[in-house]
Amino acid sequence: MNLYINCVSLQINVIIINMKKNDKNNISSEVNKTDNLLSAKELHEKMLGFSINYFMIDLKNDRKSFYAVKSEEMQEYWLCRSGKALNYIIDGELDKAWELIKEIPDNSPMYILKLGLTFVHPEVTWKEFIEILKYLKDKDLSLTSVILTAGRPYLLNGFNDFSRIGPILPKIKNQFIDFMKTVYEPQLCPYIYNLCLAEYYYQINNLIDAEMLVSSTIKKFDIDGERRIIFSSLYLQSKILLANGKTVNTESFIKNMRKLAGEAGNAEFSYNIDAAEILFALYDGKLSFVYDWLETNAPDEFSDFNMLDLYRYFIKMKCYIAIKQYASVIALTEKLRPLLERGKRHIDLCHLDLMLALCLFASKKKELACEALSRALKIARKYQYLRLIADEGEPMLHLLVYYIKNKGENPFLMKIVEMTRNMAIRHPLYMKSVTEGGETFTPMEVDILLLLEQGKSKDEISEYFFITINTVKYHLKNIYSKLGANSPHLAVWNAKLRGII
Repeated sequence: MNLYINCVSLQINVIIINMKKNDKNNISSEVNKTDNLLSAKELHEKMLGFSINYFMIDLKNDRKSFYAVKSEEMQEYWLCRSGKALNYIIDGELDKAWELIKEIPDNSPMYILKLGLTFVHPEVTWKEFIEILKYLKDKDLSLTSVILTAGRPYLLNGFNDFSRIGPILPKIKNQFIDFMKTVYEPQLCPYIYNLCLAEYYYQINNLIDAEMLVSSTIKKFDIDGERRIIFSSLYLQSKILLANGKTVNTESFIKNMRKLAGEAGNAEFSYNIDAAEILFALYDGKLSFVYDWLETNAPDEFSDFNMLDLYRYFIKMKCYIAIKQYASVIALTEKLRPLLERGKRHIDLCHLDLMLALCLFASKKKELACEALSRALKIARKYQYLRLIADEGEPMLHLLVYYIKNKGENPFLMKIVEMTRNMAIRHPLYMKSVTEGGETFTPMEVDILLLLEQGKSKDEISEYFFITINTVKYHLKNIYSKLGANSPHLAVWNAKLRGII
């Protein structure tokens, strides 16, 4: 079965298809006043605008209302079943979602609803997914609006994980594009394929081809206004820039992302755009941004856990490691693990063990860190998730070096080390605070550091300030002490890392 076209994770828009043609005027129900919950009728009407003006984040916010809908109400207001099942999936209640789906008889007029919900369930098998695609294509059904990412900035790893099929994408290009015509305008489908292929090329470190594909996609979808593809394209482009050693101007990039996503895109993706901004801040060593996000906008995995926030949970783990809250990393990884295993989300399981390994290594649990890294490397090697490891830069480099010294080397590991070393060299501030240490520097000490950066000698510095060599030595002693340095070169380097010069 080489038609592994499930490279996309279509959300419940599949359910809607052409059902909007149904007679809405016959809908009638009493409004449920309990706890200000929305009625089945109101929820049904909202679902009719799903992905147009009613998004996954809205669905999640209305989940108490969906959970309150009774079985008999779902017979009349059939889209409530969709909203309820999706909320079960978001909350990780996968068995409850299956129960709702399987209650729909195969010979029911709502069979298309059953197919749609099966399509987006995290545990859908390859066989089921392909069969559904074939059915839709054979019936010549056109799905007018789909969501590929479930709010996350990926196509191959959105609501479901289809990153594993990256290696076969070039082999099934025509079949893939043909199937995509059931969910997008035909002229757009080659560009959707390009972006999926670009995500795979990025992972295997083929950055040139990835950039060529993603640039053409941005240009095309900027013109045609597909906000979800723009969101994914811009995010991938930012990752490619970082991998090439470029600095991402966080403020302008995020501003541009919000502009291109448009008003509807911001309503749908704002919380994940905020998380992307924090990722860029981590590469810049701006931990003040991190602390602010953790206090105000970060998801609370203990009071309001949901799988829609999976991307933000991974960003939060990086933040926890940066600020040395290691126990929180361990708690979050173990909370996510069983759900990721059930959904066979291999790329996320790999990422999860990478975060756990970095956390354990930083907390001096080196053997446990190696165990977690071994699990991650096994998955990464099988599916070629190279950049997933390399993008962790200097923290990962130290762990890899330790691992190789104790476990031995092989060509795959050495390739990863080379990529990771390049990131470490080009992004030395990653997960480091520019104000680390808290020492204050006098204006003269800052000026002396600037002169050291220019290669000035002690004699030249003394001439600049009309002070004696001994006074220069006194200032240098204080500077070295504050920066933990023993040479002018190291003092300048540490001062740059901390944002002093």
